[in-house]
Amino acid sequence: MASAKNLTTSTLHSISWSTAATVVTAVLQLGYTGVMARLLTPAAFGLVALAGVVIRFGTYFSQIGLEHALVQKPDMTDEDVRAAFTSAALLGGVCALALAVGAPLARLVFDEPAVVPLVRLMGLGLLFNGLSATALSILRRRMAFRALAIIETSAYVLAYGVLGIGMAWRGWGVWSLVVANLAQGLLVALLAYAVTRHSLRLYFRWAHYRPLLAYGTRITFTSFIEFITSSLDTLLIGRLLGAALLGIYNRASMLITLPLYLLTRSVSRVIFPAFSQVQADRAKLGGVYLGSITLVAAGILPLGAGVAVAAPVLVRAVLGPGWEAAVPVLRILCAAVPLSLITMFAGIVCDARAALTAKINANLLALCSLVLFFFFLRGYGLAGFAGALVLNELVRTALFLRLMHHELALPYPRLLAAYGPGLFHAAALGALLGLLHLALRPLGWPAPAALTLLMLAGALGLGGLMLLRPRPSLREELLRFLGRLRPGNSASTGARFLAGYLRFLERQVPLTSSYTPGFGPQPSPLQP
Repeated sequence: MASAKNLTTSTLHSISWSTAATVVTAVLQLGYTGVMARLLTPAAFGLVALAGVVIRFGTYFSQIGLEHALVQKPDMTDEDVRAAFTSAALLGGVCALALAVGAPLARLVFDEPAVVPLVRLMGLGLLFNGLSATALSILRRRMAFRALAIIETSAYVLAYGVLGIGMAWRGWGVWSLVVANLAQGLLVALLAYAVTRHSLRLYFRWAHYRPLLAYGTRITFTSFIEFITSSLDTLLIGRLLGAALLGIYNRASMLITLPLYLLTRSVSRVIFPAFSQVQADRAKLGGVYLGSITLVAAGILPLGAGVAVAAPVLVRAVLGPGWEAAVPVLRILCAAVPLSLITMFAGIVCDARAALTAKINANLLALCSLVLFFFFLRGYGLAGFAGALVLNELVRTALFLRLMHHELALPYPRLLAAYGPGLFHAAALGALLGLLHLALRPLGWPAPAALTLLMLAGALGLGGLMLLRPRPSLREELLRFLGRLRPGNSASTGARFLAGYLRFLERQVPLTSSYTPGFGPQPSPLQP
């Protein structure tokens, strides 16, 4: 078991590297999407989205959760590594072959013949994922997120930025999206193995599979339910409305999901191994869970509000002409996606504590409610499907708050209060950007210039709300988090700035049972 200092230090170090990679990847993906949206049609994105549903379906059978089991397992042996690699590699190859043979079935599901060859080729990605899963899990377990950041960013630049755009420029159409996706998976597999150099010898002794499978199969089943829930809109839109409208829906979803998911992912992927190391202490997990969702909600709820206000300018600037139908869909999804990503942290707590039965039950109830919402709102087109997601996320949030109440013994007022700073920031930032957007409209600025100004105003506004005038509960979480970075007697400029900022926050924090001004923050919930 890691010491308190080492665990906290490695967690913060990992978050910094993961966040840096996230920011770089988000910028690259927005640029890539903007270029590809001008080179390809909405139907091309819709076809790849349909094929992607089939590929994600195969993913859950190709890995059966063993990569999560390697991270969560208290003690990892060489035999565990070999068992995980054997199962992931063999199952990845078998599932890739199964998709190649069974691809024509996709035509029956989607009523779209063009998706069949895409599924056959994209199925190779399951093999690449199987080959890389063990190496990536080892890196996450070691919290080697610097190496992961370099691997993932390099693979993305080469696969999408060079190969994908190059093929689209030369007229390869939808195949440029497919080949870029496969190239990224292959590059990640090669680079991850080059860093870890784990054993490639196959292993077939059941004794080392049993504990991994006991956890991994339940993780897989839970993830499979989440996959059905997250893919149901794509399935129904593709089937009922066609590939072109699905492409519009898919790109609208990307514009809000990409920045918010990447920001939360940079924290969540580090939090899971950190949670796993203190999984037995429910009180400390409860504290770090509340701190996590307070900080995350304070950032992503106002970002969702800002994107909703700037949706017309954002669509024109990133996607270009011909994508106007994405604006109302984007605005509705701006309410659903932030809630979904905040709820993700409750799922991480369940994974870390192996409380998977309760998580499965909550996800099953959420899936049932989503089916009902889609049924009643199916006649309202793309906006109806997006609205169904918003309503279902409210239900899903309530289910997981109840789960955290029972699993971590957290009272409902504390759980709900964690959303308070984020909701306040969302209202304030939405009003600020709304007024600015109205002021810019008569000026007729080009979309990129207007978007740049809105982004700058949003960044300054959110920065002021979070750092200069944070709500009381947010101040305390900032003090706990930043207090772990307190540099002691260091005389560097950064150390003096941090010390001064912490004193600024301390002067504003009211007396509570968990914080004493003048003595710094109490021990981090990450301390074992």
